[in-house]
Amino acid sequence: MDVYQYQQKCYKLIHCSTRVRYATTKRNTTLRTVRLTRDLDNLLQKDAKAKRMSVNSLMTAMITKYAEWDRHAEKFGFVSLTRDGLRLILEAVDDNKLSQIGKHHGETTNKEFMMFWFKKINIHIFLDGLSLFCKYARVAEYDLETDGKNYTITMHHELGEKWSNWLGHVISQGIETDLGLNPKLDFSKSSIIIKFLVP
Repeated sequence: MDVYQYQQKCYKLIHCSTRVRYATTKRNTTLRTVRLTRDLDNLLQKDAKAKRMSVNSLMTAMITKYAEWDRHAEKFGFVSLTRDGLRLILEAVDDNKLSQIGKHHGETTNKEFMMFWFKKINIHIFLDGLSLFCKYARVAEYDLETDGKNYTITMHHELGEKWSNWLGHVISQGIETDLGLNPKLDFSKSSIIIKFLVP
């Protein structure tokens, strides 16, 4: 058995079309060949089938997540925690203390996060960063409505009112501190609503 036959037996070559994003919003693709073990290829095919998508689309989504989140998150210091573990921590802290911690966190960490990811901060970057945070850290489902002047951020989750309290104060304090705006916060057991006006 020659080297090529051995590689064909142990690995599978696949072509992955990777999207490259440009600041002008134009999109282009490049063809890149990736060598995978058979086990990895079987796993990708299984997961792609379960998600009702192609292997190429699954790999593109994985690479996009790496580009938009993973490569920064590891350096920034994000850690993984189960929802049950997070709930136990939150339940051990009273509501007033959670609000104070959230405000303090919002005064400092939001700007650090945005500068680390985007190297600058403005309202559009703040909202883009919040969207990425919700999407990849899975802290809540994020929705934004705006007419260009009035903004409404709506977030839904299943982590309880204490999570709404903490996260709502983190974000609203960040909007106040980093953007110089006056947000109005309202939250419940499963939702956070933040409204603000841009002059």
